[in-house]
Amino acid sequence: MTRKYHVFINDAAGAVGEPEQQVRDITEAFGAVGVDATVESVEPQQLPDAMRAAWKHGVDAIVVAGGDGTISSAAEVAIADEMVLGVLPMGTFNHFAKDLGMTPDLASAVRFLAEAEVVPVDVGEVNGKIFVNNASIGVYPTMVTERDDLSERRGWGKVRTAPVAIVRTLRRLPVHHLQLVVDGSPPVTIDTPFLFVGNGLFDERGERVGQRTSLTDHRLGVYVIATTSRWRLVTNAIRTRVGGLGAAAQTERRAGETLVVTTDEPTLAIALDGEPIDLRPPLTFRSRAGALRVLAVPGRDPHVRDDG
Repeated sequence: MTRKYHVFINDAAGAVGEPEQQVRDITEAFGAVGVDATVESVEPQQLPDAMRAAWKHGVDAIVVAGGDGTISSAAEVAIADEMVLGVLPMGTFNHFAKDLGMTPDLASAVRFLAEAEVVPVDVGEVNGKIFVNNASIGVYPTMVTERDDLSERRGWGKVRTAPVAIVRTLRRLPVHHLQLVVDGSPPVTIDTPFLFVGNGLFDERGERVGQRTSLTDHRLGVYVIATTSRWRLVTNAIRTRVGGLGAAAQTERRAGETLVVTTDEPTLAIALDGEPIDLRPPLTFRSRAGALRVLAVPGRDPHVRDDG
């Protein structure tokens, strides 16, 4: 039986290309592998309603083309409405797609989706908001806000604005006084410029820094930088990049199904899959085991990619 997918392209995704040409290219790519695909371009704010309308027409999967922020938003809708979600990596980094085993090459990604089966994977949640990759507090959401402001004012891309945004963030290093409770354990109080919560655990070897060991381990990976020194923060980042998380000094690592973060601050800036928002504490994180149904390779646990 011919598979039927409805494909949505995020007009604002990080990939370069005219929407009309992308629609034609993606339609042709799915046709070449025998999939009946309806492809359309939508504005980000229209995506949730468009997904729901398409799913009601009885398609096998909703496929979303975009970056990690787009996929995160789509995952929230897919979970709520019990959809099957497919991913086309067309953003800047595409971490989630890569961890599913996909490559950014269109023909390869489409072939992957044509051969894939439905696999349940974990997602993270904080105060009702879904993330498929990670959530972070401190330097990263501050840097992203700086980067997006520069991009809007100067018309630069993310790659060009990132170094400038990093320097500006380090000059005004954000430090938060937080209390952490993992799986109901005794609270730990810490002053930190960076708290990272991963949907899944991350490989600590140098060649695989920032990559997950699994998307089905039902755990949150919690990483906290325990220094407020700019210089030590920078050297810690270098050590992590060269030697892996295990080589990082003053980095506390924990794992659990839940994390509760409290603070005296009225709101906390947090980046969810690279998209900054403000949330009111306490922040209650949890792993939602198998909550998202995605198209992936049957019989293969979606996990860290092999291109490192």
